[in-house]
Amino acid sequence: MIELVLYNDRYRRKTLQRIAAFWGFHSGLVGIAEEESFEEETSSRLFVILKDGADVGFVHLHRIGPIVMQLEDLFVDEPMRGQGIATRAIALAEQEAQKVEGIEAMTIEVVTRNEAALHLYHKLGYDTMSMVS
Repeated sequence: MIELVLYNDRYRRKTLQRIAAFWGFHSGLVGIAEEESFEEETSSRLFVILKDGADVGFVHLHRIGPIVMQLEDLFVDEPMRGQGIATRAIALAEQEAQKVEGIEAMTIEVVTRNEAALHLYHKLGYDTMSMVS
């Protein structure tokens, strides 16, 4: 069973490691070193992905306008990939976005060179709105 739980200190250590891995992966895709700090904002919600009770990744949602929620970050631990966890996590993230008053749409931000993610998002019915390399 896959579920999302709102981030809390219980998941801090592993989540911070995953965020570092996430940004390391993406900086490699664009060929630059990036230093990012993650600050929780009132318009952002960070969820931990649980599979059978074990935390295996995270989803970061951010409200980018009065009616739009954006899935900005999605990370599943490498050994857990290919099991449908990201697909289920996206469906659950969509449900969480619908719970927020005023939200009518959800977008997903992805680095264009992340072909596996683009393939998944297109498979799930998301369209490409714009691409910047």
